Amino acid sequence: MSKVDEMVDVLRHWQSLERKAMNDTAEIMEKTSSSLIRIIMEIIRHDSLMHHRVQQFLIDSVTKESVTVTRDDISAVWDALKAHDQAERETIRMAEELRRRAWTAVQKVMLDYLLKEESKHDALIANLDDLKKELGRASGA
Repeated sequence: MSKVDEMVDVLRHWQSLERKAMNDTAEIMEKTSSSLIRIIMEIIRHDSLMHHRVQQFLIDSVTKESVTVTRDDISAVWDALKAHDQAERETIRMAEELRRRAWTAVQKVMLDYLLKEESKHDALIANLDDLKKELGRASGA
């Protein structure tokens, strides 16, 4: 089995698990009246949908058309990305402060979630910055 076939097989299996997670979370939501459990299931369902899309993106990138990105692609939107990143960092500071001041377990759980999500967004933008730098080195810029 080739590396591509192996990767596609794993990703397709993973997608089936994500579809199951989406179904499971919907069933759990139907069985509960707890607003906390419902919002957590909604979060997981949405994340599973996004994971499924990313997995399909990866499958397509090795079976249909490889993904290309140039330093110019990133540079063209870099100012907007930097501005967005500043907003992400502000939300991280806000979430950290609110988390320190939270007084119930539910508040702490949900603020922890938001803090991790905002930190994840900040890391994704940092990854684009790293890619931009690597592309610059590769082109001799």
